[in-house]
Amino acid sequence: MTVDTEVTTTVPPKVPAERRPTGSSGFGRVVRQILLWIPLVILMLWTLVPFFITVMISLKTRGEVFGSTSALPNDPSLAAYREVIERPGFRGAFVNSVLVGLGTTILTVALATPAAYAFARFNFRGRHLLLLFTLIPRLVPSLGLMIPLYQLAVTLGALDKRLTLVVVYSGMLVPLAVWLLVGFIQQIPPSLEEAASVDGASMWKRMRYIVLPISLPALITIGVLSFREAWNEFTLVLVLTTTPGKRTLPYELYLMQGIQGIENYPAEAAFTVLTILPFILVYARIEKYIVAGITTGSVK
Repeated sequence: MTVDTEVTTTVPPKVPAERRPTGSSGFGRVVRQILLWIPLVILMLWTLVPFFITVMISLKTRGEVFGSTSALPNDPSLAAYREVIERPGFRGAFVNSVLVGLGTTILTVALATPAAYAFARFNFRGRHLLLLFTLIPRLVPSLGLMIPLYQLAVTLGALDKRLTLVVVYSGMLVPLAVWLLVGFIQQIPPSLEEAASVDGASMWKRMRYIVLPISLPALITIGVLSFREAWNEFTLVLVLTTTPGKRTLPYELYLMQGIQGIENYPAEAAFTVLTILPFILVYARIEKYIVAGITTGSVK
């Protein structure tokens, strides 16, 4: 007797082969990468090329600037930098710029912090409308403020004083500082302050020990922006100062142009480099805090 035995074999399911990128998809990724890098490269060139040309001009002599078409100096020299440093008005203008910049930074942060805290934490009637109105000073160009500010400074006897520049610059910067800080403070959980309030902390203590330490990136951002605005401002210095001892660096650079018959481009370029180099070095050290303050404060 024959018994048929059925043998059952299990065939494992076919595992689909791993998809490999085809030539078209790989080419597409390369194209996307190129499209992403093109704006970045253009921005870098737009920023770095003028600075590079300025540095190269500062290392040339006056005759080489007019007689050579090469961007690079044939015989680099620091004579233009020595000329600028030995210039009578440079050191005084540098000190004035530092004092006005620091004063503007301190006053702007001191005024903007409690105002931003009030907008972020207190729910009062007209809060949003009032916050919108704080931007009005930023909408008025500085040229439109020259004559009113000059007349006001003459009336108050505040003409030709560093403190006047500090107050005017701070008044123009406080609206922007308030807007940045409001967005940042709103990201701080109110529960942290509520817990501190249960422990008996007053509003000022909550601001000092909770809000201000957490808001440090935003405060640094506001400080840098305030210092930069005060450092580079020119039109109001032109109106509110009358003596060389109270003027800042932008005005001193303006005085160097066209007073000797032939433009001294190497000295002007060296003046520019000496003016912006300290700011660039400081910014490079605190850049991460500035980015954190801007990006966090922008989230609602």
